[in-house]
Amino acid sequence: MRILVCGEALVDLVPIEAEGRTRLVPTPGGSPLNVAVGLARLGVPTGFLGKLSTDAHGETLYDHLCASGVDTRFVVRSPRPTTVARVEASPGAEPEYVFEIEGTADRSLGAEELPERLPSEIDAVHFGSYSMALDPTGKTLTALMEREHGRRVITFDPNVRPPLIPRSASYRAAFAHWRSLARVVKLSVDDFAFLCPGESPDEAANRWLKTGSRLVVLTRGDRGATAYARGFRVDVPGENAAVADTVGAGDAFMSGLLAALLDLDRLTIHRIDLLTESETERAVRFATGVAAITCSRRGADPPTRTDLQKERG
Repeated sequence: MRILVCGEALVDLVPIEAEGRTRLVPTPGGSPLNVAVGLARLGVPTGFLGKLSTDAHGETLYDHLCASGVDTRFVVRSPRPTTVARVEASPGAEPEYVFEIEGTADRSLGAEELPERLPSEIDAVHFGSYSMALDPTGKTLTALMEREHGRRVITFDPNVRPPLIPRSASYRAAFAHWRSLARVVKLSVDDFAFLCPGESPDEAANRWLKTGSRLVVLTRGDRGATAYARGFRVDVPGENAAVADTVGAGDAFMSGLLAALLDLDRLTIHRIDLLTESETERAVRFATGVAAITCSRRGADPPTRTDLQKERG
């Protein structure tokens, strides 16, 4: 295991048009689960740490992780129900989600359920999405992030879900703390607009690079992505794709980015500072390609390396 992904796993109800009717099809989802699956499909030894229900949806999620090759040794099981999110997708817009989340398994991870120590072969630990914002799981994962900071590369994608954030000011303060612990931060333009109202991405990224971050990536949907590191900025255009929907696109991008950084031998606590401009561009281009293929598919269905090779001829 080289990367451990921490957070929620849920079922997305994705609208599918067929024979003039719209059906809601249950599909595995949750940003951290999607990132873990995306990494494993790209051949990266990956584990998942989170709490899954023992209900039918939870069994589906567990099987989905296993089928994709994700290490499940740190998965905790619970009789609480699985979180369900109804996806409302519009062409050219970020998907919106309506959550059924009260009393569910993924938001109930306790500190006593964390492993006392992580295996030494883990280079990076990824955190993100609403699992950081909702307690007790949020407090538990924040404690893990604080514990592993300085030992491994911490990566973070806030994947903001405003309907699940009751107090915006408190969440923004928490984000500042999480961000300060993370060496790699990825967020969408919508995330940035919520987290940093009135500030420009250049200003924020340069400030973050002075206070802990080593790489900040802002995704712009079909307009590509911008990456910031100490001393340079890289702009990468989007790739053309026949878009089925954009569910899981940001998570696929995150998987591609981390996989590329690992390929470049830059995803370790001692080597992340050595990242060059050309390496950053290469990593972001790879991530953009992974996201583009995911957009061509229904739901969060990230590609394998073989899929990428076929797409590129």
